[in-house]
Amino acid sequence: MKHTITYKFFGLLAASAVLFASCTEEWNEMNTNPNQPSEVPASNVLGAGLTVVAGQLFGERIGIYYAGTWSGQLAAIGAGDYEFRVDINNGQWDNLYRGMAYFVDAAEIAREEGNQNLEAVAQIMKAYTAHQVTDMWGDIPYTQAFLLDEEGILSPEFDSQAAVYERILSELEEANTMLDPNGGALGVGDFIYDGDIQNWKKFANSIRLRVAMRMSSVALQEAAPVLSQIIGNPATYPVFEDHSDNAYMDWPGIGANIEPWRQRLGAPTNKTDQYRTNHELIQTLKDLDDPRLPVYADENENGVYNGYRMGIGQTSDPMNTQANVSHIGDRFGYDDMGFSPFMNAAQVWFIKAEAFERNLVSGGNSQEAYEMGITVSLEENGISQEMITEYLQSPGVAWDSGATTNLEKIRLQNWIALFKQSVEAWAEVRRTDVPMLDDVSNDYAANHNRPPFRMSYPANEIAHNQRFPSDIVEEDIFYGIQVWWDTRTGVE
Repeated sequence: MKHTITYKFFGLLAASAVLFASCTEEWNEMNTNPNQPSEVPASNVLGAGLTVVAGQLFGERIGIYYAGTWSGQLAAIGAGDYEFRVDINNGQWDNLYRGMAYFVDAAEIAREEGNQNLEAVAQIMKAYTAHQVTDMWGDIPYTQAFLLDEEGILSPEFDSQAAVYERILSELEEANTMLDPNGGALGVGDFIYDGDIQNWKKFANSIRLRVAMRMSSVALQEAAPVLSQIIGNPATYPVFEDHSDNAYMDWPGIGANIEPWRQRLGAPTNKTDQYRTNHELIQTLKDLDDPRLPVYADENENGVYNGYRMGIGQTSDPMNTQANVSHIGDRFGYDDMGFSPFMNAAQVWFIKAEAFERNLVSGGNSQEAYEMGITVSLEENGISQEMITEYLQSPGVAWDSGATTNLEKIRLQNWIALFKQSVEAWAEVRRTDVPMLDDVSNDYAANHNRPPFRMSYPANEIAHNQRFPSDIVEEDIFYGIQVWWDTRTGVE
Protein backbone atom coordinates (compact mmCIF):
# COMPACT_ATOMS: atom_id res chain seq x y z
CA MET A 1 0.00 0.00 0.00
CA LYS A 2 2.91 2.32 0.69
CA HIS A 3 3.77 3.45 -2.81
CA THR A 4 0.17 3.76 -3.97
CA ILE A 5 -0.89 5.89 -1.00
CA THR A 6 2.23 8.01 -1.11
CA TYR A 7 1.82 8.94 -4.74
CA LYS A 8 -1.96 9.05 -4.90
CA PHE A 9 -2.32 11.41 -1.97
CA PHE A 10 0.97 13.23 -2.12
CA GLY A 11 -0.68 16.57 -2.85
CA LEU A 12 -2.42 16.36 0.51
CA LEU A 13 0.70 15.02 2.16
CA ALA A 14 2.75 17.95 0.92
CA ALA A 15 0.14 20.39 2.15
CA SER A 16 0.07 18.72 5.55
CA ALA A 17 3.83 18.62 5.66
CA VAL A 18 4.04 22.39 5.52
CA LEU A 19 0.88 23.00 7.56
CA PHE A 20 2.74 24.15 10.62
CA ALA A 21 5.84 25.46 8.86
CA SER A 22 5.55 29.02 10.08
CA CYS A 23 5.11 28.07 13.73
CA THR A 24 8.13 26.25 15.12
CA GLU A 25 11.47 24.87 14.04
CA GLU A 26 10.21 21.32 14.35
CA TRP A 27 7.22 21.94 12.12
CA ASN A 28 9.53 23.64 9.61
CA GLU A 29 11.38 20.36 9.34
CA MET A 30 8.17 18.72 8.12
CA ASN A 31 8.72 20.29 4.71
CA THR A 32 11.43 17.83 3.69
CA ASN A 33 11.98 16.89 0.05
CA PRO A 34 8.60 18.24 -1.12
CA ASN A 35 9.10 16.89 -4.65
CA GLN A 36 10.32 13.44 -3.61
CA PRO A 37 7.29 11.52 -2.32
CA SER A 38 9.15 8.21 -2.15
CA GLU A 39 11.68 9.83 0.21
CA VAL A 40 9.30 11.42 2.69
CA PRO A 41 10.30 10.27 6.20
CA ALA A 42 7.86 8.20 8.21
CA SER A 43 7.47 10.96 10.79
CA ASN A 44 6.26 13.40 8.13
CA VAL A 45 3.68 10.89 6.93
CA LEU A 46 2.54 10.34 10.53
CA GLY A 47 2.09 14.10 10.94
CA ALA A 48 0.06 14.28 7.74
CA GLY A 49 -2.23 11.54 9.04
CA LEU A 50 -2.71 13.29 12.37
CA THR A 51 -3.73 16.57 10.75
CA VAL A 52 -6.17 14.87 8.36
CA VAL A 53 -7.85 12.81 11.10
CA ALA A 54 -7.95 15.68 13.59
CA GLY A 55 -9.43 18.01 10.99
CA GLN A 56 -12.17 15.53 10.16
CA LEU A 57 -13.09 14.09 13.56
CA PHE A 58 -12.80 17.38 15.42
CA GLY A 59 -13.87 19.70 12.64
CA GLU A 60 -17.16 21.36 11.79
CA ARG A 61 -19.30 18.62 10.28
CA ILE A 62 -18.61 15.56 12.43
CA GLY A 63 -17.40 17.37 15.52
CA ILE A 64 -20.16 19.99 15.75
CA TYR A 65 -23.00 19.30 13.35
CA TYR A 66 -23.47 15.54 13.20
CA ALA A 67 -21.96 13.77 16.20
CA GLY A 68 -22.06 17.00 18.21
CA THR A 69 -25.83 17.22 17.78
CA TRP A 70 -26.46 13.49 18.12
CA SER A 71 -24.51 13.42 21.38
CA GLY A 72 -26.87 16.02 22.88
CA GLN A 73 -24.05 18.52 23.40
CA LEU A 74 -24.18 20.86 20.39
CA ALA A 75 -26.66 22.05 17.77
CA ALA A 76 -27.08 24.17 14.66
CA ILE A 77 -29.71 26.76 15.46
CA GLY A 78 -32.22 27.77 12.83
CA ALA A 79 -32.37 24.42 11.09
CA GLY A 80 -31.44 22.17 13.98
CA ASP A 81 -31.81 19.25 11.62
CA TYR A 82 -29.78 16.17 10.70
CA GLU A 83 -28.90 17.49 7.25
CA PHE A 84 -27.60 14.85 4.87
CA ARG A 85 -25.40 15.79 1.92
CA VAL A 86 -23.94 13.15 -0.36
CA ASP A 87 -20.74 15.07 -1.04
CA ILE A 88 -20.02 15.72 2.63
CA ASN A 89 -20.76 12.11 3.56
CA ASN A 90 -18.40 10.85 0.86
CA GLY A 91 -15.73 13.27 2.03
CA GLN A 92 -15.94 12.25 5.68
CA TRP A 93 -15.44 8.58 4.87
CA ASP A 94 -12.69 9.31 2.33
CA ASN A 95 -10.75 11.59 4.67
CA LEU A 96 -10.79 9.13 7.56
CA TYR A 97 -9.61 6.31 5.29
CA ARG A 98 -7.01 8.66 3.85
CA GLY A 99 -5.79 9.27 7.38
CA MET A 100 -5.59 5.54 8.07
CA ALA A 101 -3.74 5.07 4.79
CA TYR A 102 -1.16 7.59 5.94
CA PHE A 103 -0.71 5.65 9.18
CA VAL A 104 -0.31 2.38 7.27
CA ASP A 105 2.26 4.05 5.01
CA ALA A 106 4.07 5.63 7.98
CA ALA A 107 4.33 2.24 9.70
CA GLU A 108 5.79 0.62 6.59
CA ILE A 109 8.34 3.38 6.05
CA ALA A 110 9.24 3.22 9.77
CA ARG A 111 9.92 -0.51 9.43
CA GLU A 112 12.21 0.23 6.49
CA GLU A 113 13.93 2.88 8.62
CA GLY A 114 14.29 0.41 11.50
CA ASN A 115 12.24 2.62 13.82
CA GLN A 116 9.95 0.35 15.83
CA ASN A 117 8.67 3.16 18.03
CA LEU A 118 7.43 5.14 15.07
CA GLU A 119 5.88 2.03 13.57
CA ALA A 120 4.02 1.40 16.82
CA VAL A 121 2.71 4.97 17.04
CA ALA A 122 1.43 4.78 13.47
CA GLN A 123 -0.29 1.51 14.35
CA ILE A 124 -1.89 3.11 17.43
CA MET A 125 -3.31 5.93 15.32
CA LYS A 126 -4.59 3.56 12.66
CA ALA A 127 -6.39 1.53 15.35
CA TYR A 128 -7.71 4.69 17.01
CA THR A 129 -9.13 5.99 13.74
CA ALA A 130 -10.64 2.62 12.86
CA HIS A 131 -12.41 2.58 16.21
CA GLN A 132 -13.96 5.96 15.51
CA VAL A 133 -14.97 4.92 12.00
CA THR A 134 -16.57 1.62 13.02
CA ASP A 135 -18.44 3.32 15.85
CA MET A 136 -19.91 5.75 13.34
CA TRP A 137 -20.74 3.32 10.55
CA GLY A 138 -20.73 -0.20 12.01
CA ASP A 139 -19.28 -2.85 9.68
CA ILE A 140 -16.40 -1.40 7.67
CA PRO A 141 -13.54 -2.53 5.40
CA TYR A 142 -10.49 -2.99 7.62
CA THR A 143 -8.58 -6.26 7.27
CA GLN A 144 -8.36 -5.86 3.47
CA ALA A 145 -8.66 -2.09 3.32
CA PHE A 146 -4.98 -1.30 2.72
CA LEU A 147 -3.84 -4.20 0.55
CA LEU A 148 -3.97 -2.63 -2.90
CA ASP A 149 -0.20 -2.80 -3.46
CA GLU A 150 0.45 -6.11 -1.76
CA GLU A 151 -2.54 -8.10 -3.02
CA GLY A 152 -4.22 -5.89 -5.59
CA ILE A 153 -7.47 -5.64 -3.60
CA LEU A 154 -9.56 -2.82 -5.05
CA SER A 155 -12.83 -3.81 -3.37
CA PRO A 156 -12.05 -4.80 0.22
CA GLU A 157 -14.51 -6.94 2.13
CA PHE A 158 -16.45 -5.41 5.01
CA ASP A 159 -15.49 -6.79 8.41
CA SER A 160 -18.13 -7.14 11.09
CA GLN A 161 -17.81 -4.60 13.87
CA ALA A 162 -16.96 -7.45 16.24
CA ALA A 163 -14.06 -8.45 13.98
CA VAL A 164 -12.85 -4.86 13.74
CA TYR A 165 -12.89 -4.59 17.53
CA GLU A 166 -10.92 -7.81 17.90
CA ARG A 167 -8.27 -6.60 15.49
CA ILE A 168 -8.04 -3.14 17.08
CA LEU A 169 -7.48 -4.66 20.51
CA SER A 170 -4.74 -6.89 19.12
CA GLU A 171 -3.02 -4.03 17.31
CA LEU A 172 -3.02 -1.83 20.39
CA GLU A 173 -1.65 -4.56 22.63
CA GLU A 174 1.11 -5.24 20.11
CA ALA A 175 1.93 -1.53 19.88
CA ASN A 176 2.29 -1.28 23.66
CA THR A 177 4.82 -4.11 23.54
CA MET A 178 6.74 -2.53 20.67
CA LEU A 179 7.22 0.86 22.31
CA ASP A 180 10.63 1.33 23.94
CA PRO A 181 11.70 4.57 25.67
CA ASN A 182 15.26 3.76 24.64
CA GLY A 183 14.31 3.14 21.02
CA GLY A 184 14.03 5.33 17.95
CA ALA A 185 12.85 8.94 18.06
CA LEU A 186 9.42 9.80 16.71
CA GLY A 187 10.59 12.90 14.87
CA VAL A 188 8.84 16.09 13.87
CA GLY A 189 5.47 14.53 13.01
CA ASP A 190 4.43 13.71 16.58
CA PHE A 191 2.03 16.60 17.11
CA ILE A 192 0.44 15.00 20.18
CA TYR A 193 3.27 14.05 22.56
CA ASP A 194 6.38 15.51 20.95
CA GLY A 195 8.20 12.20 21.11
CA ASP A 196 7.23 11.04 24.63
CA ILE A 197 7.12 7.24 24.32
CA GLN A 198 5.64 6.63 27.77
CA ASN A 199 2.66 8.80 26.94
CA TRP A 200 2.11 6.86 23.75
CA LYS A 201 2.06 3.64 25.80
CA LYS A 202 -0.55 5.22 28.06
CA PHE A 203 -2.58 6.27 25.04
CA ALA A 204 -2.52 2.79 23.51
CA ASN A 205 -3.70 1.12 26.70
CA SER A 206 -6.29 3.81 27.42
CA ILE A 207 -7.81 3.24 23.99
CA ARG A 208 -7.91 -0.50 24.73
CA LEU A 209 -9.87 0.25 27.91
CA ARG A 210 -12.29 2.39 25.91
CA VAL A 211 -12.78 -0.32 23.28
CA ALA A 212 -13.24 -3.06 25.88
CA MET A 213 -15.80 -1.08 27.85
CA ARG A 214 -17.70 -0.23 24.68
CA MET A 215 -18.15 -3.91 23.89
CA SER A 216 -18.71 -5.06 27.46
CA SER A 217 -22.48 -5.41 27.20
CA VAL A 218 -22.40 -7.50 24.06
CA ALA A 219 -19.12 -9.45 24.38
CA LEU A 220 -18.39 -9.61 28.09
CA GLN A 221 -16.20 -12.74 27.88
CA GLU A 222 -13.85 -10.91 25.52
CA ALA A 223 -14.04 -7.50 27.21
CA ALA A 224 -13.58 -8.40 30.88
CA PRO A 225 -10.11 -10.01 30.50
CA VAL A 226 -8.85 -6.92 28.65
CA LEU A 227 -10.14 -4.62 31.38
CA SER A 228 -8.63 -6.81 34.11
CA GLN A 229 -5.31 -7.17 32.31
CA ILE A 230 -4.80 -3.43 31.93
CA ILE A 231 -6.23 -2.21 35.23
CA GLY A 232 -4.47 -4.95 37.17
CA ASN A 233 -1.01 -4.44 35.63
CA PRO A 234 -0.21 -0.72 35.51
CA ALA A 235 3.54 -1.28 35.16
CA THR A 236 3.13 -3.27 31.97
CA TYR A 237 0.01 -1.49 30.75
CA PRO A 238 0.19 2.16 31.93
CA VAL A 239 -2.85 4.35 31.27
CA PHE A 240 -3.80 8.00 31.59
CA GLU A 241 -3.91 9.27 35.17
CA ASP A 242 -3.85 13.07 35.03
CA HIS A 243 -5.01 15.59 32.45
CA SER A 244 -1.36 16.20 31.58
CA ASP A 245 -1.53 12.76 29.94
CA ASN A 246 -4.38 13.79 27.62
CA ALA A 247 -3.95 12.93 23.95
CA TYR A 248 -4.65 16.46 22.72
CA MET A 249 -3.19 17.97 19.58
CA ASP A 250 -2.55 21.70 19.98
CA TRP A 251 -2.74 23.84 16.85
CA PRO A 252 -0.13 26.49 15.96
CA GLY A 253 -2.68 29.30 15.64
CA ILE A 254 -0.75 30.97 12.82
CA GLY A 255 -2.38 32.12 9.60
CA ALA A 256 -4.74 29.45 8.28
CA ASN A 257 -3.35 26.86 10.69
CA ILE A 258 -5.78 27.49 13.52
CA GLU A 259 -7.92 25.08 15.50
CA PRO A 260 -10.80 23.76 13.31
CA TRP A 261 -13.73 24.88 15.49
CA ARG A 262 -12.26 28.37 15.79
CA GLN A 263 -11.70 28.40 12.03
CA ARG A 264 -15.41 27.87 11.48
CA LEU A 265 -16.90 29.79 14.40
CA GLY A 266 -15.00 33.05 13.96
CA ALA A 267 -13.53 35.52 16.40
CA PRO A 268 -14.46 35.36 20.11
CA THR A 269 -15.14 39.09 20.10
CA ASN A 270 -17.99 38.72 17.59
CA LYS A 271 -19.85 35.46 18.14
CA THR A 272 -22.63 35.07 15.57
CA ASP A 273 -22.20 31.56 14.17
CA GLN A 274 -25.16 29.16 14.03
CA TYR A 275 -23.29 26.40 15.88
CA ARG A 276 -24.23 26.61 19.54
CA THR A 277 -24.79 24.46 22.61
CA ASN A 278 -27.54 21.87 23.09
CA HIS A 279 -30.28 22.05 25.72
CA GLU A 280 -29.44 18.55 27.01
CA LEU A 281 -25.91 19.58 27.96
CA ILE A 282 -26.75 23.02 29.31
CA GLN A 283 -29.70 21.83 31.39
CA THR A 284 -27.66 18.97 32.84
CA LEU A 285 -24.90 21.35 33.89
CA LYS A 286 -27.42 23.77 35.37
CA ASP A 287 -29.24 21.04 37.28
CA LEU A 288 -25.97 19.89 38.83
CA ASP A 289 -24.71 23.43 39.46
CA ASP A 290 -21.66 22.30 37.52
CA PRO A 291 -18.71 24.74 37.60
CA ARG A 292 -17.75 23.73 34.05
CA LEU A 293 -20.83 25.52 32.68
CA PRO A 294 -19.17 28.93 32.10
CA VAL A 295 -16.20 27.14 30.52
CA TYR A 296 -18.30 25.06 28.15
CA ALA A 297 -20.73 27.84 27.19
CA ASP A 298 -21.45 31.57 27.27
CA GLU A 299 -24.49 33.24 28.73
CA ASN A 300 -26.99 34.25 26.04
CA GLU A 301 -27.86 37.86 25.27
CA ASN A 302 -30.22 37.89 28.23
CA GLY A 303 -27.54 36.82 30.69
CA VAL A 304 -28.64 33.20 31.16
CA TYR A 305 -27.41 29.84 29.93
CA ASN A 306 -29.71 28.17 27.45
CA GLY A 307 -29.18 25.42 24.89
CA TYR A 308 -31.03 24.64 21.68
CA ARG A 309 -34.09 22.43 22.21
CA MET A 310 -34.74 19.60 19.77
CA GLY A 311 -38.23 18.30 19.02
CA ILE A 312 -41.43 18.98 17.13
CA GLY A 313 -41.85 22.72 16.72
CA GLN A 314 -38.22 23.49 17.49
CA THR A 315 -37.86 26.10 14.75
CA SER A 316 -40.69 28.17 16.23
CA ASP A 317 -39.58 27.79 19.85
CA PRO A 318 -38.80 31.33 21.13
CA MET A 319 -35.97 29.91 23.26
CA ASN A 320 -34.20 28.68 20.11
CA THR A 321 -33.52 32.09 18.59
CA GLN A 322 -30.14 33.66 17.92
CA ALA A 323 -30.41 35.83 21.01
CA ASN A 324 -31.45 33.02 23.33
CA VAL A 325 -29.08 30.12 22.59
CA SER A 326 -25.69 30.06 24.31
CA HIS A 327 -22.54 30.06 22.25
CA ILE A 328 -19.73 27.55 22.75
CA GLY A 329 -17.18 28.69 25.35
CA ASP A 330 -13.87 30.24 24.32
CA ARG A 331 -11.67 27.36 25.52
CA PHE A 332 -13.40 24.88 23.24
CA GLY A 333 -14.42 26.88 20.21
CA TYR A 334 -12.73 30.25 20.03
CA ASP A 335 -9.01 29.74 20.59
CA ASP A 336 -6.68 30.03 17.59
CA MET A 337 -4.22 27.73 19.35
CA GLY A 338 -6.91 25.41 20.64
CA PHE A 339 -6.83 21.64 20.80
CA SER A 340 -8.21 18.58 19.07
CA PRO A 341 -9.00 16.05 21.85
CA PHE A 342 -8.32 12.47 20.80
CA MET A 343 -8.85 11.18 24.36
CA ASN A 344 -8.62 12.41 27.94
CA ALA A 345 -7.66 11.02 31.34
CA ALA A 346 -11.06 11.67 32.89
CA GLN A 347 -12.62 9.00 30.68
CA VAL A 348 -10.09 6.42 31.86
CA TRP A 349 -11.12 7.02 35.47
CA PHE A 350 -14.80 6.68 34.56
CA ILE A 351 -14.08 3.45 32.69
CA LYS A 352 -12.36 2.13 35.81
CA ALA A 353 -15.27 3.29 37.96
CA GLU A 354 -17.78 1.50 35.74
CA ALA A 355 -15.66 -1.64 35.61
CA PHE A 356 -15.52 -1.76 39.41
CA GLU A 357 -19.18 -0.85 39.88
CA ARG A 358 -20.33 -3.56 37.48
CA ASN A 359 -17.88 -6.08 38.98
CA LEU A 360 -16.15 -6.52 35.64
CA VAL A 361 -12.85 -6.06 37.48
CA SER A 362 -12.32 -7.03 41.09
CA GLY A 363 -10.40 -5.24 43.82
CA GLY A 364 -11.11 -1.64 42.88
CA ASN A 365 -13.01 1.21 44.47
CA SER A 366 -15.66 2.58 42.12
CA GLN A 367 -16.35 5.69 44.22
CA GLU A 368 -12.70 6.71 44.31
CA ALA A 369 -12.33 6.21 40.55
CA TYR A 370 -15.54 8.17 39.93
CA GLU A 371 -14.39 11.08 42.06
CA MET A 372 -10.97 11.04 40.40
CA GLY A 373 -12.63 11.26 36.99
CA ILE A 374 -14.60 14.31 38.04
CA THR A 375 -11.56 15.90 39.68
CA VAL A 376 -9.35 15.42 36.62
CA SER A 377 -12.01 16.87 34.31
CA LEU A 378 -12.61 19.89 36.52
CA GLU A 379 -8.89 20.52 36.95
CA GLU A 380 -8.43 20.41 33.17
CA ASN A 381 -11.08 23.11 32.87
CA GLY A 382 -9.41 25.39 35.39
CA ILE A 383 -11.75 24.79 38.33
CA SER A 384 -10.30 25.51 41.77
CA GLN A 385 -9.76 22.79 44.34
CA GLU A 386 -12.25 24.44 46.66
CA MET A 387 -14.96 24.31 44.01
CA ILE A 388 -14.05 20.72 43.14
CA THR A 389 -14.48 19.66 46.76
CA GLU A 390 -17.82 21.43 46.97
CA TYR A 391 -19.03 19.90 43.70
CA LEU A 392 -18.13 16.35 44.78
CA GLN A 393 -20.37 16.81 47.82
CA SER A 394 -23.32 18.34 45.97
CA PRO A 395 -26.69 16.59 45.50
CA GLY A 396 -26.88 14.48 42.38
CA VAL A 397 -23.09 14.35 42.14
CA ALA A 398 -22.07 12.95 45.52
CA TRP A 399 -21.84 9.17 45.66
CA ASP A 400 -25.11 7.57 46.83
CA SER A 401 -26.95 10.91 46.56
CA GLY A 402 -30.07 11.84 44.66
CA ALA A 403 -32.47 9.69 42.67
CA THR A 404 -29.98 8.17 40.22
CA THR A 405 -27.88 5.04 40.71
CA ASN A 406 -24.14 5.33 41.11
CA LEU A 407 -23.67 3.65 37.74
CA GLU A 408 -25.85 6.31 36.12
CA LYS A 409 -23.77 8.99 37.85
CA ILE A 410 -20.57 7.49 36.44
CA ARG A 411 -21.99 7.42 32.94
CA LEU A 412 -23.40 10.93 33.13
CA GLN A 413 -20.15 12.44 34.37
CA ASN A 414 -18.26 10.59 31.66
CA TRP A 415 -20.58 12.12 29.04
CA ILE A 416 -20.08 15.60 30.48
CA ALA A 417 -16.29 15.21 30.47
CA LEU A 418 -16.35 14.19 26.79
CA PHE A 419 -17.35 17.65 25.58
CA LYS A 420 -15.69 18.26 22.18
CA GLN A 421 -15.04 14.52 21.72
CA SER A 422 -18.34 14.34 19.88
CA VAL A 423 -18.02 10.93 18.24
CA GLU A 424 -17.14 9.41 21.59
CA ALA A 425 -19.95 11.22 23.43
CA TRP A 426 -22.43 10.06 20.77
CA ALA A 427 -21.15 6.49 21.13
CA GLU A 428 -21.58 6.59 24.89
CA VAL A 429 -25.20 7.78 24.75
CA ARG A 430 -25.94 4.97 22.30
CA ARG A 431 -24.24 2.47 24.59
CA THR A 432 -25.76 3.61 27.88
CA ASP A 433 -28.79 5.81 27.12
CA VAL A 434 -27.31 8.24 29.69
CA PRO A 435 -28.46 10.87 29.41
CA MET A 436 -31.66 9.75 27.70
CA LEU A 437 -31.93 11.84 24.55
CA ASP A 438 -35.58 11.40 23.57
CA ASP A 439 -36.01 14.83 21.97
CA VAL A 440 -35.27 14.24 18.31
CA SER A 441 -34.90 16.79 15.51
CA ASN A 442 -38.23 18.01 14.15
CA ASP A 443 -37.61 16.27 10.79
CA TYR A 444 -37.36 12.85 12.45
CA ALA A 445 -39.38 13.21 15.66
CA ALA A 446 -42.54 11.68 14.21
CA ASN A 447 -40.84 8.32 13.63
CA HIS A 448 -37.93 8.19 16.05
CA ASN A 449 -37.38 8.53 19.79
CA ARG A 450 -33.58 8.79 19.80
CA PRO A 451 -30.93 10.59 17.74
CA PRO A 452 -29.41 8.67 14.80
CA PHE A 453 -28.02 5.18 15.34
CA ARG A 454 -25.22 5.44 12.77
CA MET A 455 -23.80 7.37 9.85
CA SER A 456 -25.19 6.57 6.42
CA TYR A 457 -22.78 4.67 4.19
CA PRO A 458 -21.26 6.94 1.52
CA ALA A 459 -22.63 6.75 -2.00
CA ASN A 460 -19.16 6.31 -3.48
CA GLU A 461 -18.47 3.25 -1.36
CA ILE A 462 -21.81 1.72 -2.28
CA ALA A 463 -21.27 2.41 -5.98
CA HIS A 464 -17.63 1.43 -6.35
CA ASN A 465 -16.90 -1.27 -3.79
CA GLN A 466 -18.11 -4.45 -5.43
CA ARG A 467 -18.13 -6.17 -2.05
CA PHE A 468 -20.43 -3.72 -0.35
CA PRO A 469 -22.74 -5.89 1.81
CA SER A 470 -26.19 -6.60 0.43
CA ASP A 471 -27.79 -6.96 3.85
CA ILE A 472 -27.18 -3.40 5.10
CA VAL A 473 -30.41 -1.89 6.40
CA GLU A 474 -30.74 1.90 6.50
CA GLU A 475 -33.96 3.74 7.34
CA ASP A 476 -34.45 7.50 7.19
CA ILE A 477 -30.78 7.80 6.25
CA PHE A 478 -29.38 7.58 9.79
CA TYR A 479 -31.38 4.77 11.32
CA GLY A 480 -32.02 1.08 10.64
CA ILE A 481 -30.04 -1.60 12.46
CA GLN A 482 -28.23 -0.46 15.61
CA VAL A 483 -24.48 -0.97 15.72
CA TRP A 484 -23.17 -4.18 17.25
CA TRP A 485 -22.61 -2.95 20.79
CA ASP A 486 -25.80 -0.86 21.00
CA THR A 487 -27.99 -3.19 23.05
CA ARG A 488 -30.71 -0.68 23.95
CA THR A 489 -34.30 -1.83 23.56
CA GLY A 490 -37.35 0.26 22.77
CA VAL A 491 -35.37 2.72 20.67
CA GLU A 492 -36.29 3.61 17.14
